[in-house]
Amino acid sequence: MAGLSKRQMRMCVRSPDATASALQGIQVAIHECQYQLRDQRWNCPSQHHPQQGGLLSSPGFRESAFSLAMLAAGVAHSVASACSMGKLRGCGCEAKRRQKGGETWEWGGCSHDVRFGDRFSRDWLNSRGSPRDIHARMKIHNNRVGRQVVTDNMKRKCKCHGTSGSCQFKTCWHVSPEFRLVGSLLKEKFLSAILVNSQNKNNGVFNSRNGVSGSTGGPGRRRSMSRELVYFEKSPDFCERDSSVDSAGTQGRICNKTSHGTDSCGSLCCGRGHNILKKTQSERCNCRFHWCCYVLCEECHLTEWVNVCK
Repeated sequence: MAGLSKRQMRMCVRSPDATASALQGIQVAIHECQYQLRDQRWNCPSQHHPQQGGLLSSPGFRESAFSLAMLAAGVAHSVASACSMGKLRGCGCEAKRRQKGGETWEWGGCSHDVRFGDRFSRDWLNSRGSPRDIHARMKIHNNRVGRQVVTDNMKRKCKCHGTSGSCQFKTCWHVSPEFRLVGSLLKEKFLSAILVNSQNKNNGVFNSRNGVSGSTGGPGRRRSMSRELVYFEKSPDFCERDSSVDSAGTQGRICNKTSHGTDSCGSLCCGRGHNILKKTQSERCNCRFHWCCYVLCEECHLTEWVNVCK
């Protein structure tokens, strides 16, 4: 695969099964990125997706921070899930956790090995050695934030045991969160990402543009920067196609004429106006199940008027 670093190629040779799961996680992350930013001018256009991670060639943007975190989360999520399914040689079920006293359940089943997934994601996407510039430090930081969203939202899943379907006893295990939840949480962090000072010293600490570590969250409140997305370069408007900043432009995008948000025709079309076009698409409809065992559907044509940016 073109674009892989020497270190990633070595990991591929050493752990081809985990690498395959990592690349599958990247594909899931790309689709989720497109879903979460579907109403933004930069909406993860598919032609700008190198497989090894990094959706934007200019890494200082807010959008870069989001895509880096999304990719790291996708790799960690996919690898951890594959461990529990027995697909990988280097891992399996996560070691059973210590149960708190007095509870009527015990750890069982097969927990997703989030520790292995987190470690593989870090090794696959992070640069080796100490970060020497703001670009590398931002990448490492935002990768970590993406992985944290996965590990922080692991859920306990349980199965009941007992006579006649009773739940006298339960065995429980940990599973990874639905990736749609991961995407939604990262979207919230994208909207509240912190602009940092690109000139701060290489001491591993980011400073916001107002010169203090962290960001104020209102009078007397401070938001910890350790779990927030950070960026150091203000984004372009992404209105026009510009390969130097990986912008596909917004021409031809469908917009919402009645909206006042980022998906509105005024915002999405960047003041160029929009056309009203008739759009016809085919879909399966009136499906009927026949015993046994197949489904027959008709083909329906749906016609609607859409607003498209000039």
